[in-house]
Amino acid sequence: MNTISSSSAPSELVSNNKRMVKAECIETERNALLDIKRGLAGGTFSNLSSWGSSQAQKNCCAWSGVRCDHNTGHVTQLNLSQRQNFYTKYPNSVSALNISSLLHLRNLDYLDLSWNTFSDPNLSSIGSLTNLEHLDLSNADIQGVFLDELGNLSKLSYLDLSSIELSSRVPKFIASFTSLTYLDLSHNYLFGAIPDEFGNLTKLHHLGLSNNNLQGNIPNSISVMTGMTHLNLSANSFEGVLPSSFQNLSRLQIVDFSYNNLSGTFQDVLYLLPEASLQKLWISDNQLTGSLPDITRFSFLDQLKVRSNLLNGYLPKKFEHKSVLRLLDLSNNHLQGSLPNFTNFTFLEDLYLNGNNFFGSLPDFTGCLSLRTLLLGMNQFTDWETQSIGELSNLYQLEIQMNMISSTISEHHLSKLYSLKLINASFNSLIFNMSSEWLPPFRLEELSLSSCKLGPKFPVWIRNQTDIISLDFSSTQISDTLPIWFSNISSKVQKLDLSSNKIRGTFSSMPKNIEDINLSNNYFEGLVPHIPRGCSNINLSHNKFSGKLLSTSEVMTSCLLDLSHNLLLGKIPDSWKYFPALVFLDLGHNNFSGRIPMSLGYIKSLETLILRNNSLDGELPESLRNCTKLGFVDLSFNNLSGSVPSWIGQDLWLLYALVLKSNKLNGSMPNGLCYLLSLRFLDLSINKISGKLPQCLSNLTSMISNGTGIIDHFYKPHDESPCTGVTQCEPSTLPTFSYLDDALASWKGKEQPYKRNFAYLKMIDLSSNGLTGEIPIGITELLGLNGLNLSMNKLYGKVPVQIGGLSNLEVLDLSSNKFSGAIPESLSKITFLSYLNLSSNNFSGKIPLGSQLQSFHSSMYEGNAGLCGLPLTERCPGDDETSVKPEPQSNGNEVDDDENVYERWLYVSVALGFSTSFWGICGTLLVHRRWRNVYFLFLTKRKDQLYVVIAVRIARLKVRFLG
Repeated sequence: MNTISSSSAPSELVSNNKRMVKAECIETERNALLDIKRGLAGGTFSNLSSWGSSQAQKNCCAWSGVRCDHNTGHVTQLNLSQRQNFYTKYPNSVSALNISSLLHLRNLDYLDLSWNTFSDPNLSSIGSLTNLEHLDLSNADIQGVFLDELGNLSKLSYLDLSSIELSSRVPKFIASFTSLTYLDLSHNYLFGAIPDEFGNLTKLHHLGLSNNNLQGNIPNSISVMTGMTHLNLSANSFEGVLPSSFQNLSRLQIVDFSYNNLSGTFQDVLYLLPEASLQKLWISDNQLTGSLPDITRFSFLDQLKVRSNLLNGYLPKKFEHKSVLRLLDLSNNHLQGSLPNFTNFTFLEDLYLNGNNFFGSLPDFTGCLSLRTLLLGMNQFTDWETQSIGELSNLYQLEIQMNMISSTISEHHLSKLYSLKLINASFNSLIFNMSSEWLPPFRLEELSLSSCKLGPKFPVWIRNQTDIISLDFSSTQISDTLPIWFSNISSKVQKLDLSSNKIRGTFSSMPKNIEDINLSNNYFEGLVPHIPRGCSNINLSHNKFSGKLLSTSEVMTSCLLDLSHNLLLGKIPDSWKYFPALVFLDLGHNNFSGRIPMSLGYIKSLETLILRNNSLDGELPESLRNCTKLGFVDLSFNNLSGSVPSWIGQDLWLLYALVLKSNKLNGSMPNGLCYLLSLRFLDLSINKISGKLPQCLSNLTSMISNGTGIIDHFYKPHDESPCTGVTQCEPSTLPTFSYLDDALASWKGKEQPYKRNFAYLKMIDLSSNGLTGEIPIGITELLGLNGLNLSMNKLYGKVPVQIGGLSNLEVLDLSSNKFSGAIPESLSKITFLSYLNLSSNNFSGKIPLGSQLQSFHSSMYEGNAGLCGLPLTERCPGDDETSVKPEPQSNGNEVDDDENVYERWLYVSVALGFSTSFWGICGTLLVHRRWRNVYFLFLTKRKDQLYVVIAVRIARLKVRFLG
């Protein structure tokens, strides 16, 4: 977010040794200043070196940061700001400043204590300095309440209290400072509305209230500040429209309304702002609607106060080309329509229109020769017809990503962009058709063309772009080898994305400065390239890299490492203690063998561990219990042995997905799994687990609610170095990254991949084991379950009648067990059930009637000698001979065909009459998207067949009831 800087604040005081000093300072005031110095970190601060008691330093009026009245010798100005030294070797060194010493400086009219901390928590003594005209406490570490005492400073013309963690309503006493010309209360925790009393501040030129929690409408009281030039109300919760009295602020130059909830149309805002003085306008991230007015006929800011009787006419010629607008930010609103042409905006430097609903062609920018930043991304533009953008010789940043532009781009579109450093045209349908001999006139630092068409050859026109730091050519239809000159352009690259192409050959060495690299989904082969120590995110998955994975002995900063779906073999190196920052590790779908390394337990930051589909053996290493942040663990399709360890539930309490499918695990299921309150996906199928199911499964509370899990994992690395005392921690320079969960689930008898939609899946799969006993009642309390597979075990007894309470269940497989008794009636009430398999058990009695259970193929009930009723051909005792017989069933692979299942469901629903059809079909389709799609497909393919079926049904019913 752009914010308004305190450009109108006075500059730093210059040292008095550079000017003539006509008066000696007062001794009591000199002693007060020396008291201040003695509390300043041993007096080591460089700008206090001139402060001293020696004869040469006796005159305090010559000290740095001190200015005296030339006639009286009283200290009138004191500048102890640490703004310039905050990130130097003396950060925050005024850590023991005693405010009480200032009481001896009664003649102060200028005081700057910004970026300091204080030893005295009571700062009320500042209120005694009644001659103050300039007070700056910004970014100071202030303790205690002192604001009330500031009400005595009636002479203030400059007050900066920004970034001092004020938490209150806006103090009303500030309205009594009628001489104020500069007021900054931004970056605090102020709440409530702006007091109406602010209307008394008629002399205010600069008002900063950004980054607070202020609410309500923007008041009319601001409109009386007719001399206002800078207004910053950004990052609050202001709502509604601008008051009509805003037209009185005729001198506004810089305005920031961004990050609020302002509504109305942009035209409404436009007509309330000044005609020719406005230079910068931020109004991004609000709720503005409407379109941009036609600004081709006259200068943009010369129409701002045009009234309704002039809207359809032309302005006089004298108004043309008077715009002084330099920045316009309307990003992330709800604006729409086609863009007008921005011709002859001579002074416009920055234009932000991204994140709206603009459509049509990119506008004409002829004459906007000062334009440096042009952001048009995340709209609905379809054409790049104009070549005027290629004439913008001062353009530095061009972003048109995430539109629907399908034009062909040639060198003429970029011909004169001499100053261009950043291009982002990703996620369009652009075709780059450049001459192989063309050399761009610019030297890019960032180039993002993801999902554009560059291939099949690697684009030669970038061969001279040796300053590139970030390069994204993902999904650009390149099917080529990396050219020899590629190493030259990648020498400075920190972020490289070549994923989802068909690039072949080797990638022998990574750029030495690389921090983020993605080569996934290509045909790279050979050994895994050496990973530089500073590389944070490495994705080399879905390639043909082979050989062994080499160990390391130097500490790596990697946060994401994905080497899955390659041809790697041998043992997994046991050197993971050198990856302390690793969050995501995927080595799945390779040929690794041997045991899981014990050193994985050193990665305490690990959140996702995927080792699926290798040849790993042995038991799960107990050291993994140290990885307490693990949420997703997939060790399936290996040869792991031993029992499921109980410490999984005791220590990995953040686990939401545990997949140990297709191994050689034995023993019983530990009750400790019931401690995994976040568990949403449990797959222990195809093992040798025996014993009874835990009775405590009802404790899996995440499977009870209907909420979804995390869709995108966003991870921001942080600096683990200690920050103690007065040391200021600098923000981490490591790149952030996000990733999706990647799971395989047995769904309706087929292995299905799940990524983004995994967040919506809640499932328990314990099939193909040796489990015994009955189904515990606790399972029927997991109301959020979508899938339950207990097939191919040795379970027995009756299925709990409460199972019908699992209203979200879509898949239920109890086949190949020893269940007995009747099928619970409640099963017929599960609306979303689309796959049911009860075959090869000992069920008996009549299959409950309902729209659901009769829709499944008869093979789903076979192997139960005592079952009868539809859809089986076996009639139940007492059934009428003239009862409707089931339609012929196909016996192919249609069991898993969703379309056939849903069609049969529809047939039965029609037979049940209008009421059942309406609620069974229309009501269900209203809430279930997949069924809705199948329904319309069904109407298209089977309308004639449906007519015949209905006619036959009606005829049979007439025979039955009418004789």
